[in-house]
Amino acid sequence: WLAAHGNRYHSVDVQLTHSGGSGGQSDVIQGEEGVAHWPKARYSHVIHLREEALTFARRIWADYLWMLDCDVFITNPVTLTHLVSLRRTVVAPMLRSDGLYSNFWCGMTPELYYMRTDSYTPILNRKSKGCHRVPMVHSAVLLDLRAVESDGLTYSPDRLLGYAGPRDDIITFARSANMTGVNMYVCNEEIYGYIMVPLEKDDQLSYDLLQLRNLKLEILADGPPLEPSSNLEEFLLWPEDDSHVRDSLVEKVYMISLLRRPERRLRMEQCFRELNLTSVTVDAVDGK
Repeated sequence: WLAAHGNRYHSVDVQLTHSGGSGGQSDVIQGEEGVAHWPKARYSHVIHLREEALTFARRIWADYLWMLDCDVFITNPVTLTHLVSLRRTVVAPMLRSDGLYSNFWCGMTPELYYMRTDSYTPILNRKSKGCHRVPMVHSAVLLDLRAVESDGLTYSPDRLLGYAGPRDDIITFARSANMTGVNMYVCNEEIYGYIMVPLEKDDQLSYDLLQLRNLKLEILADGPPLEPSSNLEEFLLWPEDDSHVRDSLVEKVYMISLLRRPERRLRMEQCFRELNLTSVTVDAVDGK
């Protein structure tokens, strides 16, 4: 991907890690009991990575830093343009999931943990549109490093004087913004993208793949599908063929659709592909 698209960027600094670690060493984090387990060492590892990115951006005099997690799908091509135009020191596009999870909090307890509020759902469902001031944004956050007040932002608890909260990257960042007088905003004027719901400690990757399938179907309900990059398509995994089980329960699947609604037909075909379903298409007739 870098070979094909790297020349579109002013500069590229990439650090790749390989499964199994270098020199034959394991890449399992100390105390980690599974892919979704978060011991203290894992939090420390993520804190180090985020702080390293923030420090690097400041060192090269970058105007902005977009902290973007790998479980985020930005589907709106003008997302960054819009966020920059808002002129906020810290701003995030609201991301949707296949549940109530998103990339912002509307409330925080005195112990700095998540607190559900009445204002959360109207923002999530876009009943209340706009840029909302919130105590926490994460996973896809744009920082305006030109703003003087951004100098006090950090992901590291060790760099935040007087911090006594959890050793957590996003909580530390939110607290640093609060302590330096930086307001954080989440914007939902448009559908900008989507985010995966985090796994619980004992969940397996198979459940994550199931959630990904559900999310891709949710995306299809709103617009075009997530198209894989041609440079990465060879790594794409489609659902396993379970037709032998399905055929014992369902004899045949029919899709009845109007020819004059080709976009709907295409969307349903894409849904069937995601679900690994073979269907028979029947042209519908307008009733009069």
